[in-house]
Amino acid sequence: MKTDRAGFFKSYLLDLLDGVHAAFPDELAEFADRFPELIRPPGALPEQEFLEKCQRCGACVKACQFFAIKPVFKANDFDDGTPALRAGEAFCRFCSDFPCVNACPSGALSLQNHASLQKIATARVTAEACLRSNGDQCQTCREKCDDLAAAITCEAPGEPPLIDKAKCSGCGACAVFCPAYPDNAIKLIRQ
Repeated sequence: MKTDRAGFFKSYLLDLLDGVHAAFPDELAEFADRFPELIRPPGALPEQEFLEKCQRCGACVKACQFFAIKPVFKANDFDDGTPALRAGEAFCRFCSDFPCVNACPSGALSLQNHASLQKIATARVTAEACLRSNGDQCQTCREKCDDLAAAITCEAPGEPPLIDKAKCSGCGACAVFCPAYPDNAIKLIRQ
């Protein structure tokens, strides 16, 4: 089978990364812990296993009809090309048939990983950036979440919203629609 130049270099890079994974498994675990902002798609295995199994093929990215998943592109990182949620740009709908999971050929995303099929992250509010902390009565995050998980409440005027960690699925809708500027008031943190 004939391989083009880009295919050759991609194959070479993936082989090289496989060698790094095998040679430095402890460093891979540390790397995974240092980047909690990378939110994996539903069904993702624990981060170290995910990084070891993911073929970086892009099948899950192509399968997401809402464009909520993108490949990670950072030079010299172990996770280059792996899928992550487009946090702040699009949100996960936790589709009932999980097309992203079903498209995964390696098992890095699995229907057997029940916890990750229900929760991929937890939203966290940065009080200083929240419009409510500055006197605005914004409830955009709560309104968007009410249709999905009902995990956000806005109890007291002038106070940032409260997020029920048990109810939050980490879908990211609150972060996508947060109108705070220049910094978004809601961040997702990987489980």
